[in-house]
Amino acid sequence: MRRYSIYLLFSIILAIATSQAQTFTNINAGLTGLHFSDVAWGDYDADGDLDLLIAGLDAGELGVTILYKNEGNDTFTAVTGLGIPGTYVGDFTWGDYDADGDLDILIQGYTDSGEITALFENLGGDIFSDSGLNFTVYTDGAVNFVDFNNDGLLDIFMAGYDGEAYSSKLYKNVGNGDYSVISTPIPGAIKSSYEWADYNNDGFIDLFMSGFDFSATLISKLYTNNGDETFTESENSFAGAWLGDVSWGDYDSDGDLDILLSGHNLDARIAKVYKNNNDGTFTEVTTANLTGVSHCSTIWGDYDNDGDLDVFIAGTYESTSSWVRVTDVFINNGDDTFTAAGLSFSTDAYWGESAWGDYDNDGDLDLVCCGFDDQGGSNTYIYRNEAEISNTAPSEPQNPVTELIGNTVTLSWEVASDNETSSEGLTYNAYIRNSDGTLWWPPMSMLESGKRMIPAIGNVNQNLQFTVTNLSNGTYFWSVQALDNCFEGSIFTEEQMFQVGTTGIGITSEDPVQIYPVPSEGKFYLKIKSGLQDNSVITILNNQGETVYLQNLPRMQTEFNSIVDLSYLPGGFYFVHFSEGANYYIKKLIIN
Repeated sequence: MRRYSIYLLFSIILAIATSQAQTFTNINAGLTGLHFSDVAWGDYDADGDLDLLIAGLDAGELGVTILYKNEGNDTFTAVTGLGIPGTYVGDFTWGDYDADGDLDILIQGYTDSGEITALFENLGGDIFSDSGLNFTVYTDGAVNFVDFNNDGLLDIFMAGYDGEAYSSKLYKNVGNGDYSVISTPIPGAIKSSYEWADYNNDGFIDLFMSGFDFSATLISKLYTNNGDETFTESENSFAGAWLGDVSWGDYDSDGDLDILLSGHNLDARIAKVYKNNNDGTFTEVTTANLTGVSHCSTIWGDYDNDGDLDVFIAGTYESTSSWVRVTDVFINNGDDTFTAAGLSFSTDAYWGESAWGDYDNDGDLDLVCCGFDDQGGSNTYIYRNEAEISNTAPSEPQNPVTELIGNTVTLSWEVASDNETSSEGLTYNAYIRNSDGTLWWPPMSMLESGKRMIPAIGNVNQNLQFTVTNLSNGTYFWSVQALDNCFEGSIFTEEQMFQVGTTGIGITSEDPVQIYPVPSEGKFYLKIKSGLQDNSVITILNNQGETVYLQNLPRMQTEFNSIVDLSYLPGGFYFVHFSEGANYYIKKLIIN
């Protein structure tokens, strides 16, 4: 009996300590309350903290779109003269469509004077300008940025009501600001959600969607990207739903992405987790015990910094007599079960949206939540996470390798580590740039610090390599970072260099070339262990891809050793490029 009492006392103390550590505080930021709305964090001004974009109907039933600048100290200021129409019953997303390193806005929905689907380019200085690109006008659906064909350019997907039917379109980015429409079997749907992720880790991004289609059917479908600009519907069976949400996340940290699906499927309101079996199939986790909801937001995020993904739910469920609202975090117990945390929020919210993001950079995920409140009014609240234990960033990935065949490059690295998220649960975020700074695979992270500009998984998902095709001739640089389940990014690895079009044959960073010391004071030793063949050349390039040193080497059978003096060059990063016939080898050099 005494042992039981001690155990009970310990459990109570632990529960109290846990509840005290895991609370949220409404910062009363004074944001415009919205319903039929959307929200998204994004560091649009690249100053290292997350700003906030919201759109929806205000309390006077007028459409608004507001960008709030994060001023620090829990203060947000509306950007004046934004120039984006007030939009509701639609969707928007951040993405660097023009690969210039800042966040642009893709938006669709109703306005007070009609409908809109438009792309607004970030010009800097709090100015956004309509790109003038012509898209099918959609409402009541979804928009996504996605590089579906691995050419390093962001394509655009959209779906919803086009004025005549429910449809979808995939716009392929062909460069120079032009897009062409790709035919797909992906259905259009309203009250829908469409989310992209590489569920089978084959390097091509796939699509999961749910909603109400044009045949008046509730659907939830998974489409596999075949890698040749075609898609095939998978044979998996999912509960059909609308008025809900879908989200990808590796909740069990086993190296593949699972599905969170919510909404109304006529029989009941649902919130289901589907486990990825890593063989192309998914199994419903019947023990998850999440509250089924509709008119809702359901999102993955590690709110308690224990390394695994928890679930935030805000929406409505139906009791015997009326709609009941729920707003809570469901804690991942690590055994395919989730437990309601019983957290207290200022109000419930439904028919709106929510988003995780560490707006105050204190190492935990905060929340923004908007929608109808308990009395039918509109609200938009930011909740500061008061977790006592801060999340830490992952280590940077190690041993980057470059393999080039013609104008197709495959880039790979070794797994990173993290103090909270398991190595299998990490995602990766990579970029390629050319010598003038233009980005392929825009990372939407700060290149210098690794700070994420959007709180989301990496663009490579959980893969340890990625392939980019159809690169133009030129000099390129690439790097990669790791991301944990709080969407915190490691620093990027040191940039690697490769060139397309010099021989068109091949390149590898696994090579017989050695240089030392690194860093150097300007002089370094060069050793080539395998001897030299005909047409062997040493070329050294600076960080802009300009040649600063070139030496033709004689044919020899034995090991080659030489001292290279670059003391006349300014300090910085340089790339030692050794070509031997059809083979390339690259080393990085740092001059102090």
